[in-house]
Amino acid sequence: MMINTLLEIIRYSLTLLFGIFVSSLFIDVKMNKKNIMVLMSFFLIDLGLQGIFYFIKGLSLVISLYPLITHLPLCLFFIFYLKRRIFPSLIAITSAYLCCQISNWTSIFINSFIPNINHITYSLSLIISFFIIMKYVSASISQLLKKQNNELFSFSIIPVFYYIFDYIATVYTHLLYLGNKITVEFIPFLLCICYFIFCTVYFKQYEEKQKIETYNKLIHIQQTQAEKEMKLMEENEKRIIMIRHDMRHFLNHILNDLENNQNEHAIHYIQTLFDSIDQTVRKQYCLNNTINMIIASYEERMIEEQVDFHYSLNVPQQLNISDIDLTSILSNGLENALKAVLLLKEHRLIELSIDEKCGKLLISIENTYAIEPEFIDGIPVSKEKDHGIGSQSIVYTVEKLHGHYQFFTKNHHFILRIVI
Repeated sequence: MMINTLLEIIRYSLTLLFGIFVSSLFIDVKMNKKNIMVLMSFFLIDLGLQGIFYFIKGLSLVISLYPLITHLPLCLFFIFYLKRRIFPSLIAITSAYLCCQISNWTSIFINSFIPNINHITYSLSLIISFFIIMKYVSASISQLLKKQNNELFSFSIIPVFYYIFDYIATVYTHLLYLGNKITVEFIPFLLCICYFIFCTVYFKQYEEKQKIETYNKLIHIQQTQAEKEMKLMEENEKRIIMIRHDMRHFLNHILNDLENNQNEHAIHYIQTLFDSIDQTVRKQYCLNNTINMIIASYEERMIEEQVDFHYSLNVPQQLNISDIDLTSILSNGLENALKAVLLLKEHRLIELSIDEKCGKLLISIENTYAIEPEFIDGIPVSKEKDHGIGSQSIVYTVEKLHGHYQFFTKNHHFILRIVI
């Protein structure tokens, strides 16, 4: 009896721990030391609260009040402490609740063949499920839950409605268990598996969509730059014809000035000739064509908006990163910087540094800003609609390439640093 009670306590403690950490992974809470300590503190406080109700009225009361003493406080914790949105927090918690069905059905199934080990099989399958979800599922769902609320509705249907159904049919009534238990419990088990498959497949489609959008952006930059270069070539051709036509006159003027010891006047003519020739030269920022196109497309906008733009580029012609990924990182970084400085009336400054050392690409983008940025888990966030997507794209691309990123502010400058 004592052993069974102990196993029961371990089972429900693990269930609480599982629910807290899985739902946290689903809303992309980084599992660093600080966040783990905070989540463990919530776990211990809530476990103590459950213990109080357990000793007052028993386990049945704890299960009946679980939505009020665990799920509601966890949802409020995500919203007010971790600064997550309401709807994604609700989906994350109900999805974590849905995940428990894997362990629940597994323990029932095994217990039908080997009696009196349901607590052990449930706890073991819960631990295994957690590591599988953490490694293969959580990244996909966490990315999906960053979408707008209207796009999240379809993902909420299964977990939210199952949560309501399960409490009505198994906790507050026993309607679900009037038939064969194994057969009935297999339905939510299968539903859970289908949910994960759906999320994983959808995320792959989302990745492809992001890739296509970035590729289209690169093509657009290439087309725009090609049009500019064609126009520039036509203008340069006219300049070269004029320079050739005027060359004889220039040289005659310079020769006359030198013969008459008018050296300063001759120097002025030579400098005028140099300026005319320089105007026919295509501007080259670095050896890499993709970086050249991206910077050229943004520099013109910066000149129009009176942005003080400085750059330091030391990169080879070929890089160990695809043009699509490079475009995603660099264009989003410069776009975010440009949006930030345009809110300023003066001191509009953007500094870009790209360097290649020991096979690693080092990117630094620094800009002034008007509004103090807000960070969650070291990533800038925005409450405005359709804002903050650029930073998420940068983070996703850098993590996909197994690189490192850092967002921070210093001396009223916003700084992004990336190592790939």
